Amino acid sequence: MTSNAYQRAEMPAGTTAVLDERTLRNSNANLLQVLQPGQKVLDVGCGSGAITRDIVDRVGPAGQVRGVDRSSELIGLARQRYSEIPNLRLDCGDILDDTTGEKYDIISIARTLQWIADPIPVIRKMISMLDDNGILCVLDYNHIRIEWEPNPPASMLHFYDAFLRWRADAGMDNAIGDTVATHFEAEGLTVLATLDASEVLDHTMPGFQSHISLWTKVAQLRGKQMAADGYVTEAERTRAVNDYNAWCISEARSMKLYLKATHARV
Repeated sequence: MTSNAYQRAEMPAGTTAVLDERTLRNSNANLLQVLQPGQKVLDVGCGSGAITRDIVDRVGPAGQVRGVDRSSELIGLARQRYSEIPNLRLDCGDILDDTTGEKYDIISIARTLQWIADPIPVIRKMISMLDDNGILCVLDYNHIRIEWEPNPPASMLHFYDAFLRWRADAGMDNAIGDTVATHFEAEGLTVLATLDASEVLDHTMPGFQSHISLWTKVAQLRGKQMAADGYVTEAERTRAVNDYNAWCISEARSMKLYLKATHARV
C-alpha cells in the first residue's frame, strides 16, 4: 500500500542537517522587505526553528514570533535551542487545527505548500489568521524548472523524474512557486509582490560541493520513501546517489533551483 501526501510530507530522520544551514538572510530574505519592529509574526512549517529565531531579531523585544510545525522531532529540537527567548513560541501541530484565534501582522510559509496536496484550505486558514493589513508571504519552488550545468548522470535524471511523479501522484503541485499567485487571487487577495528568490549555485562559490549535494540527501532520505512506494528500486536509488556524488566532484558547474516569493494582502 503506497503512502498518501500527508505521509510523504513527513520529514525523514536526518533532515535537520539541511534545515539548520538556513538563515533568514540566505534562505528567506524576502521577509526582510516586510518585517518591522513590534510585529506579531507566524512562521508556518518552521522546522527546527533556525529562520524563526532570526525573525525574532527583526521584530525586536516588542514583537512576538510563533513557529508551528507538525514534526514533534523538529519542534523538540527548536525548543531545546531557543526556549530561553521570551518572545518566541514554538508549537507542534497542524495549522489547520489551530483554534487560538490569534491574529498576525505577517504570516510566512516557506517551502511548505509544496508538500500539501490541497493548498487551498491552508491558504484560507492563514487568511483567517491575518490581522487588518496583515501580509501573507509564501516562498516555494517550481521543481519543474530546475537547471543543472551540465546535466547530471542519467541515473539521477531518472530518480528526479520519479521524484516529481511521486509528488504529483499524491496531489502535490510541483510548480506551486508559480501557481500560488493564482490561488491568492482566487481567494480575494491582492498580490503585492512576486520576487525571484531562486537558489543559484556556481562551482566558483564557497561551499558549492556541500550545496549541490542536496540531491544526494534527497535520494538518501526521500528516496527510501519513494522505494517503499514503488517509484524507484533500491538499486536505482543507490546508483543515483553514487553517480551523482561522482558527478558533483568531477563535472558539476552550476545548479539553479527556481524559487519564488509571493506576498499578498486581503
